[in-house]
Amino acid sequence: MNGILAVIRFVTYSVGAIAVRRAWTWLTEDVDPTPGTKEFAREYRLTKIKYERMRRKYESYYKNDKWVVKICYITN
Repeated sequence: MNGILAVIRFVTYSVGAIAVRRAWTWLTEDVDPTPGTKEFAREYRLTKIKYERMRRKYESYYKNDKWVVKICYITN
């Protein structure tokens, strides 16, 4: 009987520990890192690269759009 209770207690503690760990990870995952740390520098660098890429894409789209409108206006 003690063996069964020990197994049940082990499984209960294991499931509880996994639940607490996942909840803690979920809570702390979205917190911004403090400035001056490696994590902050990494996040900043990735965000800046993403911004520059989106900016270049928008500028090329805008130039192509103006070019297409200009051609359409000339041909009509």
